[in-house]
Amino acid sequence: MGMKAIFSHRLYKHKIDPDFVMSMTHTLRVFNQAKHFRYQADVRELRGSKAKSSVSIHQRLKQRYGLNDYYANSAVQEGRALLSAQKELKNVYMHNKKEQISAVKRKIKATKARLTTLQKIKGSFVKGTPMFNKTSREQQKGAFFVVTYKHSTRLFYCAYDFEHQHLDVEIKHLKSRLGQLNFKKDRYEEQQTQLTNKVTGVCFGSKKLARGRLTQKSYHAHPERWQKDWAAARYGKMTISGRKDAKSGNFVFHYHPETHTLTFKAIDQCVIRLADVVFPYGQDHVNRAIQTQMNLKDKKKYGKPIAWSLEDHGDYYIVKCLIDVPATPYLNTSTSTG
Repeated sequence: MGMKAIFSHRLYKHKIDPDFVMSMTHTLRVFNQAKHFRYQADVRELRGSKAKSSVSIHQRLKQRYGLNDYYANSAVQEGRALLSAQKELKNVYMHNKKEQISAVKRKIKATKARLTTLQKIKGSFVKGTPMFNKTSREQQKGAFFVVTYKHSTRLFYCAYDFEHQHLDVEIKHLKSRLGQLNFKKDRYEEQQTQLTNKVTGVCFGSKKLARGRLTQKSYHAHPERWQKDWAAARYGKMTISGRKDAKSGNFVFHYHPETHTLTFKAIDQCVIRLADVVFPYGQDHVNRAIQTQMNLKDKKKYGKPIAWSLEDHGDYYIVKCLIDVPATPYLNTSTSTG
């Protein structure tokens, strides 16, 4: 079984009752504010800046934002999922940083070995008895000094030219590179320490848009445009989790397959009816899931939750139905045969 999100077609706002549009806008904003509060409360507790409250987060959300149990549960679940995702992402970042530090250390080791070889050659030239490592690319052949590369060869006719045009230049370059690599290693180790000790937060609405208020000319000249985009990014989506013991798989959203009507009770207790909610790519899956759930007698034992998501895209809404779909048998997942 796998979760599948089935999209509806566009539900344009000018075709919906203005009171319903206002109520949905209010519901989206309040629900997302509750989700942000739930996540930030956990972050503050993890950072130690605020003691853990004796009141459960469900009760705090219900008292602060006037939510019922179903909206509060969904906000808590989304906040918990976001926090869990951040922890997993943090582990990925720490693993990547560890690999980066190992790669830089290998480069430092190779650079030091190369620098030591050239410094020994330089010291032998200072003593007047040029000596070369058998495995180095610098060799003396007769009266000439040769530097062999993969696709080319440099030839020096005297020891002075070889020493000052090649050895000194390479030693200076390697010392500079070694300093850069050590700086990079220290920076990576500092970042690794921050990842280990620091509890990172989330910028709801994206950091790019938050910075764009002062960095983008279009937003700097028109602040109201930024406020509109910022509100859309922060408060534009809502997902209500399903319940397997509900008649239609969800206690907030109810879909009627016969009339293609979606009804749900908003946070302000307004019952919203959206007509002509059609799923062009998966209508059969939605109908089958809802009919199966409604026909079950023992829903607590055999029922399956059906989650619903509402997204505001400016001039229109999009509804998503999240249902469990059986995996396709005998599906070839190999990419070797195309």
